[in-house]
Formats: sequence, C-alpha cells, structure tokens
Amino acid sequence: MSADTTDEDTPGPETAETGPGDDHAGHDHDEHSEEDEAQAEIDLARMAQALAALDEDTLRSALADMSEKSRLDVASQLQLPRATMRLGDALVPLVRRKLQTAGPEHQLQVLFALAQHVNDQTVEALGSRSEEPTREDLLEVLPDVIEKHGLTLVTLMLAGYAASDALARPVMRELLETDDRFVIGPPVEVEAKPELTPAAPKIDKAELEAKREQRRTAKEVKRAAEIRDREARVAADAKRRQAVHEAKRKTR
Repeated sequence: MSADTTDEDTPGPETAETGPGDDHAGHDHDEHSEEDEAQAEIDLARMAQALAALDEDTLRSALADMSEKSRLDVASQLQLPRATMRLGDALVPLVRRKLQTAGPEHQLQVLFALAQHVNDQTVEALGSRSEEPTREDLLEVLPDVIEKHGLTLVTLMLAGYAASDALARPVMRELLETDDRFVIGPPVEVEAKPELTPAAPKIDKAELEAKREQRRTAKEVKRAAEIRDREARVAADAKRRQAVHEAKRKTR
C-alpha cells in the first residue's frame, strides 16, 4: 500500500506478467493470462460500482476534505476546469457524471483522491506492514479507520487497491469478496446534465414604446371611424323622418 496517489505512483490496472523463472508455456500460459484478464475486468467493474455507489453526503465530504493537490488532480483526471472544483454542492453531480464516462485509469486516480485520508490512516496504522499486509493485519487496523471515515470510503479504498497492481491487491480483493461489512451498495442515480436555457431576448424600450403608440393610434382611428359611422346613421334616420313628415303635409 502507498499513501501517495500521484499519477507517477498510483498503481494502475494489473496486467498479466511472467517472471524469469516461469516454466509454463503454450496453452497453460494462455489460460493463465486469460484468467488474469478476466479477473482484472471484474476488479475494474467493481471499482466503478464502488464509485457509483458513493452517496451524496460521502462524495460531498470527500471532495471538500481532500488536499489542494488532490483537488487539482481530480480536475485533471476528469478534464474539468480548475475553477469548477470550487462549485460547492453543484460539484457533486458534475463529478458523478464525469466519473460515469471516465476511463478506468482516470477512475482509479480519482478514487484514491477521494479515499486519501482513509488510505493515509490505514498506511500509518499498518506501519512497516503496509507494503504487503495480510488479512489479519487489515482486520486489526481497519475498525479504527471505519469508525473515523465510515464503511463506504473504506470499501472504496479496498476496491481501488483490488483494481490496482499493488502487492496488497489479492488481500484487498479477498476482503471485498468474503467480509460482509464491505458490500458495495446500489448505484446512485446520476442527475441529467442541465440543459442550457436560451437567453431571453433583450427588450428595446424605444421599440416597445413605439409599438404601444401604434396600438393606441390604431384604437383611436377605429374609435373615430365608429363615431363617424354612428353619426352618419343618425343623420340619415333624421333625414328620412323629415322626408316622411313633409310628404304627409303635402297630402293633407
């Protein structure tokens, strides 16, 4: 195990290797390689699941508590502008979305940044045993780490080491597979990326007032036309009544 999780030192996914003393060849070697590759895929998938299962409070706290160096590394790994790491609560769904699509090597780097303090305390407690701890070594020191940081982040750390090429990889994987405390929960729903709302068109006050004036003028013209039409009808009715009256006088 190592407390330093920089790009240079954080172990990446394990690849099958054979040493100088390897006497296996041909079909046996191919089977061994295929088994290693299959296990590596399982480990990487479990690491992604552990990241996806981080609840809101744990992820928010881990992002807020990490060192400035780790914060900048997370921004780099997820291809985020450094300024976004100061977004507060808005950073949580953004990081979750980015983690969902990030490659395994980037997920691993972010994982160790999130589990930085968990890893540091575990390494310190193990002391000289930290390079290649046994199951018993970890069972001895992890209860205090769990008490301080919680099961979720400890499980995340174990999943990270199981997906790395660290010497502690086998024992970390064993704990994940056999210890009921370190069960990875269901994934947290990823919030959809907010759609950008089109900016409201800029209102030209002069243009707006001109349109209002046009409407007022149109109403006045219409009103005047109605008045003239009404007056014309009244005058025509009066003229007809006068004509009828004159006609009656002539017939008398």
